[in-house]
Amino acid sequence: MQRPGAGASNLSSSSTTTDADEEARAETIALLDDLKDRLRQAEIASEGYQKQSQVLQSRLDEALLEQEKMEDKFHENDERLEALENGKRDALRQKREMESIYEAERSSMNKEREETSNREEEMQMVIQRLKDSLNQRSNPDEEGRIPRRCKSDMMWLYILSNTFSK
Repeated sequence: MQRPGAGASNLSSSSTTTDADEEARAETIALLDDLKDRLRQAEIASEGYQKQSQVLQSRLDEALLEQEKMEDKFHENDERLEALENGKRDALRQKREMESIYEAERSSMNKEREETSNREEEMQMVIQRLKDSLNQRSNPDEEGRIPRRCKSDMMWLYILSNTFSK
């Protein structure tokens, strides 16, 4: 048996519960929709970050390749520089050797010139003595006859004086 007032109260309490349930469901749905939106936005942001990360990674890879190329180029230039410095040292050494050889040759030539000059002076003195000796031998008092030996001596004297005069 039901009480007359009890049935109505039961209905009102059940409709209140239903309203509360519906409100709770609506709130839950709203929260779920909000969470879904946030999830979607987070996924979009994540995709953007992934793309950005990929771009940055590719730039990093390119930069590393460029660095590697630059290091190789640096090493090549360093080796070239070392080769040039070695060449410069060799050239300087060769130059010093050539200067030494030149100085030795110059000194030798100067010594030779001096010796030649001394010999020439000696020969000039010998020629002069021979001329004096010939002049003393040939007297104008002798009837214009110059001995054969004097003539040949004079000829040699003439040849020698012409040779050393040049």
